[in-house]
Amino acid sequence: MNLIKNRILQLINPLTKVYYNWRYWGNLYREMKKHVEKSNHLTQEKLIPYLNKPGIVFSFDDSYRINDWIKYGKEMFGYYDVKVTFNINAIHHFEGKREHTQNEIDRLLELQSQGHEIAHHGLKHKKAVEYTQEFGLEKWIYDEIRSLFNWMEKQSHSMTKEKFKKPVSFAFPHFIYNKDIIKELVPNYFKIVRGHMNEDNLTPFNFSGFAPSICLDVYYSSNLYYVKKIMKIAKKTGKNLIITCHSILPEEVNWENFGWGKEAIKSGTWRTTPKTIQRIIDEAKSNDFEFYTTSEIAGVATFIDSNFEKSVRKVISNPLEKWISIKELSGIKELDLSNNNITNLDGIQYFLNLEKLNLTNNNITDFRLLKKLPKLKIIETDNNAIKKKRGIR
Repeated sequence: MNLIKNRILQLINPLTKVYYNWRYWGNLYREMKKHVEKSNHLTQEKLIPYLNKPGIVFSFDDSYRINDWIKYGKEMFGYYDVKVTFNINAIHHFEGKREHTQNEIDRLLELQSQGHEIAHHGLKHKKAVEYTQEFGLEKWIYDEIRSLFNWMEKQSHSMTKEKFKKPVSFAFPHFIYNKDIIKELVPNYFKIVRGHMNEDNLTPFNFSGFAPSICLDVYYSSNLYYVKKIMKIAKKTGKNLIITCHSILPEEVNWENFGWGKEAIKSGTWRTTPKTIQRIIDEAKSNDFEFYTTSEIAGVATFIDSNFEKSVRKVISNPLEKWISIKELSGIKELDLSNNNITNLDGIQYFLNLEKLNLTNNNITDFRLLKKLPKLKIIETDNNAIKKKRGIR
């Protein structure tokens, strides 16, 4: 009798999982479609990256997962190609809640050097609402927000000495938040904060405030059929779709082999396969989507090199502006960056209408990002550290 019962359960459980998978994603899609039908749709104007061309934001949480981000994500995402937002803490969630090692910090900075955003996810991944209810909002801000800012400022790559950019965006741990917390965070600390599902689940350009996302992890049983339909809604409206994930792991990788014990079992369900992510990337490219970071859909230009940022601030309308506007940079046609001790060109990709650029007398070794500028005609690169090493001939 028990054998028959077990056999019946083996048949029912997978079917139940499939049923809830399709019901969950079907309801999500229909609610989005219903909301979007009441909204304005994208007009036939020229589509310009960062300004009005719809895109995808991959947003990955929990930096103790850095090894699989690198192993399964780095090559798939490429160099300033499929840009991703990685939301980090200062600790490993398990292994005694230790701080990140220098090797882990180096790997995070390696992702930043490939064009990805390293964003804020709370120093120790505390649940914002529970923490503020117990200790008060001010203490949560100090313990989780300011403390991670300070921690990131102190870190640097062991070889390149590259540092973290100051985060522009924040992702709520466990997707838990309330209006009071959002009001305190934006714009005092961030321009945009990411959570989970709200209204049409899409985010417009140059956005400030709460940005919704949909989650692809096994915990939510991702359904690519409906994800593709949701992407079509995003394109139709001219808005951006944020997709949240956690670990990138093939199905055959056993989470228990990491040796983090029973407390880590639930965290093992927050995972997405490289195959699923690649299929979304392929679908997005076939539909001419852009790939953005969270800070980019908030309209904010960021720079790895502080000397580059200082030089840019001299040519914008308000040098003291907290966040540099991508829209303003996209209108600049000539830029003189000579004699500024610049070593890294990250940020130059936002100057989409740039025609003339002077980079003489700097310490630049990598010119590949200049290929991102479609209107660039005149380039001066004399007297750099290793002249025309890569990208520009």
